Parts: sequence; structure tokens; C-alpha cells
Amino acid sequence: MSRLQAATRGSRIPALLAGLGVLALAGCMDGGGTGSAGVGTVAGAAAGAGAGRLLFGNSTTGMLIGGAAGGLAGNMALDRPAEERRRQEQVQSQRTAQQLQLDFERQRALQQEQTRIEIEEQRLFNEWRRSQGA
Repeated sequence: MSRLQAATRGSRIPALLAGLGVLALAGCMDGGGTGSAGVGTVAGAAAGAGAGRLLFGNSTTGMLIGGAAGGLAGNMALDRPAEERRRQEQVQSQRTAQQLQLDFERQRALQQEQTRIEIEEQRLFNEWRRSQGA
């Protein structure tokens, strides 16, 4: 291996690590997983294609393999967890709405019972007044 090839190969490792760092940061940029679907896949494919190019030279096959592997990694590492968080937020929102509806129904029933008790007390008081006046 010539000195030029050794120097080129040595400079590929930092570039590869930088690409992986960019991929990791791409997952943090969307504000907790609420960004567009597929961002992780696209970022992973781009980083993987770049890594494939660095590792295999200008080989198209290397870039395609790197892009496919990076896209799969981006999907698994970023998109699926974000999708799961969105699902969990939706379930939590539904639970909150159900709890609010239950609380409303309980309060309505309590107020209805309180009104019934007050009407009954008023009726009994009116009967007592009539019996006192007669």
C-alpha cells in the first residue's frame, strides 16, 4: 500500500465517525420525534452512502450498500421510536379525553343528586310550614 493510499484510508475513519455523529444528531433535531416521517431513513441513507463512498472509494455498489444499510439503521434508530412516541401520545390523549368525560359525568350526577335533595328538603319544609299554620 502506498503512502497516499494509507493517508487516504486514515482520513476515512474520522469522516465516517463524523457521518455517524450527524446521523445521531439528526434524531435529536426534530423536537422529540414529532418531525416528518422518514427523516431518519433519509438521513441514515445519506450518511450510509457517504460512508460507503469513503470505505469503498467511488464504488457505486459500495455507496448503494452503505445507503441501504444506513437507511435501515436510520429507520430503526430514529423513525420507529418517533412513530412509537406519536402512538403513545395519541393513546395518552385518548385516555385523558376519556377521563375528562368520566369526571364530567360524575360531577353532573353529583349536581343532579344535590338538586334532588334540595328540592326534597324544600318540599318537606313547605309541608312543615303548612302543618304549623293549620
